[in-house]
Amino acid sequence: MEIAICILIEKIYFCETFRSQILMASNIRELIRNGEDSKVEFKKTLSHLEKIAKTLVSFANSRGGTVLIGIQDDKQVIGVSDPEEELYMLDKAAAFYARPEVKYSTTEEEIFGKKVLVVDIPESQKKPHRSLTTNGEWCLYVRSGSQCLIATPLVARSLEMEKEGREKVSEGKSTNNEMALFRFLDQKRKITLKEYAKLINVSKRRAYRILMELTLSGKLYMHDFEHTIFYTKS
Repeated sequence: MEIAICILIEKIYFCETFRSQILMASNIRELIRNGEDSKVEFKKTLSHLEKIAKTLVSFANSRGGTVLIGIQDDKQVIGVSDPEEELYMLDKAAAFYARPEVKYSTTEEEIFGKKVLVVDIPESQKKPHRSLTTNGEWCLYVRSGSQCLIATPLVARSLEMEKEGREKVSEGKSTNNEMALFRFLDQKRKITLKEYAKLINVSKRRAYRILMELTLSGKLYMHDFEHTIFYTKS
């Protein structure tokens, strides 16, 4: 009886594991079909530590993201020939070419019969992170669309302020001005300083103070895209 139960448990575990693997592979194929964007980047292989660190840092400083290693820019799955070498490069880039170190997790998936490394980088609670360039400089990168860009002074300062105030700003109850903001974002998804000042009928200075407080508390995220500053819900 006990043997039969153990065999049944093993079968259930195997089925659940197999089902989970199929689901994961399906999700990865979907990411490949959709192409690179603000949260996904393809890498044929990891050959330059500075480039790897820049990608890791940009995701950690933004909303997080996924790097698929073994995928070309044209979405062709070529796979990785030596996963251990790729992981070695990844570890070295995250630990020694990023400051502070970037945390991530990896899984190995088989896509169309080829091994693909999936690297998940969460939004960091220790940002801002900087990566070492070939010129020996430490630069702060953020993710914008499918690109890793050097943060503008305003975005860099915002990340520094978030770090300084992350544990100082209490969430508290939402005010009417905050509620109006979140209702607007639920419909429009993003808002500029000018739009928010007009929405709640206050000066830009007052509106900016509210937006920065919400950014520091983690309720908003500030973007700087093509010289236009706007805010979205975190």
